[in-house]
Amino acid sequence: MKLLILLDSSLIVAYSNRADENHAKAKQVVEDVAKGRYGTPVITDYVFDEVVTVMLARTRSLARATKLGETLLEATQLIRIDEDLFDAAWVIFRQQRKNKFSFTDCTSIAMCRANGISNMATFDGDFAELDDVNAIGP
Repeated sequence: MKLLILLDSSLIVAYSNRADENHAKAKQVVEDVAKGRYGTPVITDYVFDEVVTVMLARTRSLARATKLGETLLEATQLIRIDEDLFDAAWVIFRQQRKNKFSFTDCTSIAMCRANGISNMATFDGDFAELDDVNAIGP
């Protein structure tokens, strides 16, 4: 099986925003990913949605949000959340104990588990608490 790494929205937003407190770390992680250190970068359609929506809301620039979206589509493999992954994410969301994960986070967890992906580039420290996730970033 091909080695893959999920890029979480927290990493992408930090990389895209020079004022973000994690920008320098995000830049290093993205450079490592680009060198193939962790495998082929992937995102889900839910992560894509979250990133372009946050970029549009923060910058109020459709051009910047669109440019980031185009870059993501060119630089990553897009995995769509189908009905089975949606259902698995809903179970994860309902069964969480500490209300840490958004539904989008749960779709990422479900997709990673279904595809054997253990590497996740993220600045969301809650992912690091999962036994089956190697959180790269925090």
